[in-house]
Amino acid sequence: MPAGRTILNVVAGITTVGGLAADWNRTHLFNPNWPPHARFHDAMTVTLGTLLGAGALYALNRQSTDPDRDTTLGAMLPAAFWTSMGAAFAFPGARGLQAEFPHLVPRIKDVWINERFASAGMLALTAIGYGLERRARRGHAHQV
Repeated sequence: MPAGRTILNVVAGITTVGGLAADWNRTHLFNPNWPPHARFHDAMTVTLGTLLGAGALYALNRQSTDPDRDTTLGAMLPAAFWTSMGAAFAFPGARGLQAEFPHLVPRIKDVWINERFASAGMLALTAIGYGLERRARRGHAHQV
C-alpha cells in the first residue's frame, strides 16, 4: 500500500475508534459532574467520529471505478471530524480537558497540549497522506 494511502487509513482508523478510546471513562461519558445532556452530546460526537472514520475506511479500501473520488472522500470525512474538534475552541466557554483535569494534560511553558493539538496533528497527517496519494496516482497515470 502506498505511503499516502497508509497514512489516510491510519487517520481514518484513529477517527473510527479514537472517540471511544478517549471518552469512555470518568472524564467524559462517566463524569459524575456532567449532566445527561452533556453526555448526550459527547455520545453524539463519539458516534459521529466512528461513522466518519468507518466511511473513510470503506472509501479508501473498496474496489472502485473512481479511486480519485474515493481518496478525496477518505480524506474529507475524517477531516470534517478533526476540523470540528479544533473549531470547538472558538465557541463561548469551550475549553479543553485541562479545564477539569489539568493533571491529565501536558503543558509546555504556558501552552496546554490539549485537543487542539490532536486536531491540528490529524489534519496535518490527512493533508500529507492526501498529497502523497494524489502525487502517486498522478505518477501512475503518467506511466500507463
